[in-house]
Amino acid sequence: MCNRKVTEGSNPSLSAQFWILKYNQPEMPQDQVEEVKQKTDIVSIIGERIEIKKAGRNFKANCPFHGEKTPSFMVSPELQIFKCFGCGEGGDAFSFLEKYEGMEFGEALKYLADRAGVKLQRVDLGAGSEKEKLIEINTQALRFYNYLLLSHPIGQKALDYLLKERGLKKQTIEEFSLGYSPENPATFKKFLVDKKKFNPGDIAKGGLGLIRGSQIYDRFSGRIVFPLFDHRGNPVGFSGRVLPWDKRETGKYINSPETPLYHKSNVLFALNLTRPFIKKKKVAIVVEGELDAILSYQAGIRNIVAIKGSALTEEQVRLLSRFAPKFILALDADIAGDSAARRGITVAGNLGVEVKVATITKYKDPDEAARGDLESYKKDLINAKGVWDYLIDSVFARSEIGDKIVQAHYANVLARKLDVPLSAVSEEIGKVEAKEEAL
Repeated sequence: MCNRKVTEGSNPSLSAQFWILKYNQPEMPQDQVEEVKQKTDIVSIIGERIEIKKAGRNFKANCPFHGEKTPSFMVSPELQIFKCFGCGEGGDAFSFLEKYEGMEFGEALKYLADRAGVKLQRVDLGAGSEKEKLIEINTQALRFYNYLLLSHPIGQKALDYLLKERGLKKQTIEEFSLGYSPENPATFKKFLVDKKKFNPGDIAKGGLGLIRGSQIYDRFSGRIVFPLFDHRGNPVGFSGRVLPWDKRETGKYINSPETPLYHKSNVLFALNLTRPFIKKKKVAIVVEGELDAILSYQAGIRNIVAIKGSALTEEQVRLLSRFAPKFILALDADIAGDSAARRGITVAGNLGVEVKVATITKYKDPDEAARGDLESYKKDLINAKGVWDYLIDSVFARSEIGDKIVQAHYANVLARKLDVPLSAVSEEIGKVEAKEEAL
């Protein structure tokens, strides 16, 4: 990603020169860059993504690039630039999209040109064009997988499994663009290479295919396929789940590898669909797996995302906190889920996000809870505990640390972590023990 300074961002010729140098482009439509800039309102671009407020001739906001409580991020409609006086980030509309959306300059130029109704003469947009090619491959692949699952006999058994065994509705399958990858690799090649004329090397580069010798094979062969989208709705990767009758010795899930499009630590499953609900509720429910999110969404709990595993990353927290200031972690009801919740508390807390933790009381995960007892599941979410209560309950009420000396050690650790007096921790431990004795 290019990091142009404010002075560069305000000068279209410098922006163009930077792009030429970075992507080795022989020419650059500088007049078109200027036309796009003239037809772009930076206040609208930024205001659609973060909350901004009028402040005299300018607009101000809490900076989206670093945690802060007092606004130091300013947007100037007169100069068509933004500047954060806290962290120093600044630039024009191109710079903002590069930093906030993760676009390359060429991608930002095309996005703003399309928005402004400017037809670009050049079609080669450097790194952006490679990403567009891979997105198109993924788009065709997900349509292929989805067609096989919903409309072709080859996917009927897998469809029956999802409908009858996992409780999904057809409408839900369509909303999430779920699919089925055929066991016969020739089917995959026939569609993407022979019919759609995609280069096998590009298919492999995007993570869909594996090249062995002169042949290309489908990475997700014989699996239910979950498309993975970025928050802008672009298909950037896939996850494949093994079916119960598959006797191959393989993991339950396999994912796209790291590619120019897909970076696991940056992606939140279902965010492309659930973002409006998260923004409206101002709270995001975070679960582990794809089916946890899908079944919850189907049951009406729509302000939800899945982290695809148990590790909530800093990148995911930064992305999700754009849309909600509060998270509820509803992870699996096991030791791994408990550990993941504590890690999530730390990561989110360090970035200034308010976190609560919901304990799934009757079932092992949100998938089962959404299907088994929706009202109980909703109560679990409503009764989500604050960080303090959760840590006290999960750490000190566990039998394996019942020894008073060990308990005293953990009390000291927790007091330091939360920056509170040791006496406060000891008092809370006493309350927990009193509750247990009363049961």
